[in-house]
Amino acid sequence: MCISISPSPPTKSGGSIIWEGSPIYPFYPINPILTSMVMKQSQNPYGYRNLLVYKKAEELQIACSGLTHLFPKTKTLIALADQMDRSARSTKQNITEGWKRNTTNEYYQFLGFAIASNAELEEDCTDIWKGIYPELMGLRGIMGEKGERVTPYLSHLPPLTHTAPFDIEKLPFYPLDSRLPPVAQLKLRCKELNFLLDRLQRSLLEKMAKEHKLSAADKLKRAEDRRNKEELWYENMLREKGLVRLENGRVVTKEEWNKGTRSLTDETGEMGIRGEKGIDKKVNYQGLINKII
Repeated sequence: MCISISPSPPTKSGGSIIWEGSPIYPFYPINPILTSMVMKQSQNPYGYRNLLVYKKAEELQIACSGLTHLFPKTKTLIALADQMDRSARSTKQNITEGWKRNTTNEYYQFLGFAIASNAELEEDCTDIWKGIYPELMGLRGIMGEKGERVTPYLSHLPPLTHTAPFDIEKLPFYPLDSRLPPVAQLKLRCKELNFLLDRLQRSLLEKMAKEHKLSAADKLKRAEDRRNKEELWYENMLREKGLVRLENGRVVTKEEWNKGTRSLTDETGEMGIRGEKGIDKKVNYQGLINKII
């Protein structure tokens, strides 16, 4: 059966005639929100592939697949390999979906999902390294070329546990050292990606703050982060100047603080604040410190 469709009657817009059957008809009169959505997609629909976080996520997925492919085919390890591959894939796909979303806030949220998936994969790598899965211990291609997790240039690092030869948390993720065992390299890739995703999220927060589009919860979080940074800077500054801040906010020199603590020790006795016979003594620490300084 053949169906013929006749064109819809034309409508006027700004002196020009727009047919209702035209693909641009729904956007007349011009809606700025819809126009910006179309412009974003038309400029470069695959622009997310140019993002450093996307490239790193893609490398992570390839490295994860290469590692899990070597797992023994037991029930537990098949499930573990599948979960790790899913986490790696989810990290990359959430970056893609977030970039394709129409608002900065949605993009920010999907980056949060990517961070969560990446953290899950990193934790699986940590579990493998700690020896939680004995079947993977000593396997070539997972724990090293010869199945050994300790290489001569890493032997100076202190062991993490009786099964983990050294603490990989102390290793820098950049530049990635190709001499490390594959599972350690995968974990460090996760740490690097987490750092990049966090930086990207922070830049989006700054953008939304400038555009006054932050939610109340995000505003509170930003204010708390700002206070924590200021507090950390203040404590570091005091430490560099050789100063100590008391509980009441008063700032004294370390010499004065040491003098005050020695006086407290003399007043409370060798047994501490309970006295030499273990009897409670009410000691006004702040009063003693103020009396000294």
